[in-house]
Amino acid sequence: MIDIKWDSKFEVGHPRIDAEHRVFVDLIRAISVEADRNCPKEKAMRLLLEVRKYAEFHFVSEENIMLDVGYRHYEEHREEHAWLLRRLEHECNLYYTDSAPLQELAHFMFDWFAMHTTVADRKLVDSIAAHNAAPAV
Repeated sequence: MIDIKWDSKFEVGHPRIDAEHRVFVDLIRAISVEADRNCPKEKAMRLLLEVRKYAEFHFVSEENIMLDVGYRHYEEHREEHAWLLRRLEHECNLYYTDSAPLQELAHFMFDWFAMHTTVADRKLVDSIAAHNAAPAV
């Protein structure tokens, strides 16, 4: 099992985004634990479906925040989200066809999550803070 736990380095400083990111970490941890338990494929596929559906929800949520604050990197960030959903689907198919182990998929998700939150999402939160600090017109 990989050591997947919430770490303050993943906090971006926006309460809603941080709360949603905590759920992501919990889901990825659940997949890693089930991989170590050699869970039935049906259970693993249901967990992966939960991750995909949660990712779709979270990305729409985050993108709505971007639109609310006029985030200038919206398209780039949205494309990164779309890329992840495509890649996640690909990785799930590899697992389903026995071409890759479940633990490898958990590693991919956690690595992507850690990189995305500490780079792309941090830029977003800086933009949110600037928007909130601007005087109301």
